[in-house]
Amino acid sequence: MGKKERQDAKLEREDAKKVEEKKKQEKEEEDSWRDTGKASKGQAKKEEEERKKSEAAAKKAEAKKLLEEEEASLSSSKAKKSSSSATKVTKYELDRQREEEARLKEENLKEKSMKAKREVTEDEYANMVTTENLNRKDPGDIEARNVAEALTVLSVKDSADGDKHPEKRMKAAWLAYEEANLPSLKSEKPGLKLSQYKDMLWRQWQKAPENPLNQGGR
Repeated sequence: MGKKERQDAKLEREDAKKVEEKKKQEKEEEDSWRDTGKASKGQAKKEEEERKKSEAAAKKAEAKKLLEEEEASLSSSKAKKSSSSATKVTKYELDRQREEEARLKEENLKEKSMKAKREVTEDEYANMVTTENLNRKDPGDIEARNVAEALTVLSVKDSADGDKHPEKRMKAAWLAYEEANLPSLKSEKPGLKLSQYKDMLWRQWQKAPENPLNQGGR
């Protein structure tokens, strides 16, 4: 092989080496870009996942906040309702208490009024018993203020008629009259004392036909 041929072969080898190196470099660059692209995609995916997580956390926090606000609103509404109910119950109780007080007051006034009427009636009855009847139509009528006086009058009157025991007849007649008329008088005039009932009966007894003093003409 001549010198020229050797030089040509050397140049070919150098060219082939350059071509090979260039291909290798291009391949390395291509691989590098590919790796970079993969890294970028991985980063982008990671960032997307982080974004989604962040959004989910934000939504969860917002939902929690809304729930807390709703619960607070319901709690406040219940508290107001409870307070309103308590106010209504209290007002109802106060109204009932006022009505009861008014009723008791009215009953007390009625009782006082009835008592005052009874007291006036008692005084009137006492005056009827203790005051002499100055307007008697018959001057010949005999009036006694008590049993003792009646017995005295009856004794004087009946002594002329030969009655030896006028007091027995007088007492028996009076007791019978009292027993027969006391229940009806109590029913007509409730609330008086027994002595007042007897005074009233005695006043009636003065004109009663059962009274022996009124039987003088028989």
